[in-house]
Amino acid sequence: RAKNLGLAESGLADVVFTMFPRHAAEIFSEEHPGRLFAFFRHPVDRAVSQFYYRSIASWEKSPGIYRPDFSDLGGMEEWLLDGRSPDQVNNYMVRLLVNKHMGGPVTEDDLEMAKEILRTKVLVGLVSKMEESVDRYDQYFGFYDNDNRDRCYNVYISKGFNKNNHKSLEEGSKAWNMLAEMDLYDMKLYEYAIQLFDEQERLFEKEEENVADQTVLSEK
Repeated sequence: RAKNLGLAESGLADVVFTMFPRHAAEIFSEEHPGRLFAFFRHPVDRAVSQFYYRSIASWEKSPGIYRPDFSDLGGMEEWLLDGRSPDQVNNYMVRLLVNKHMGGPVTEDDLEMAKEILRTKVLVGLVSKMEESVDRYDQYFGFYDNDNRDRCYNVYISKGFNKNNHKSLEEGSKAWNMLAEMDLYDMKLYEYAIQLFDEQERLFEKEEENVADQTVLSEK
């Protein structure tokens, strides 16, 4: 519908949020391109957070998302160790990037394709480095030039974006290892995202050097 209405060429939207990047790409064209940026979260942390979110998400309209029965369990460990997790989608990020059905197997080729998409298309941010990631987005897209920037930064970034406090899994525990194994390709993709995050730093070092040079020139 967004494509049919000409969203990209209208200039009305500064940012498009989506869980389906391959489909959202169809909105854009060579004449009206988009630039892809994404936050990446450790797959185990993401799975744990999703479990506790689904236990309270009574506002969700999609069938099967809200699972109040999760609250009756002794935590995610019981859900995993008792074999109650048949609806847990594995390797979610790889599947989204390569547009692969949630029920089919994920392969090494899928992982390599997902990594190539990240390398060539995505400005990477990390939830574990939220403030630095947002600063990069600010520089790249010019988001800092906005009257609401400071307020939004303080409310949503500095104070934390996740308001659903819950228990975490201890790294190396049986439940943690089970999730890591289930999301093996997402784990590898996340490690690659960290590598890209470090590599992309040089893009912003150059920007900072230009700003510094301009400052020196203005002072002269």
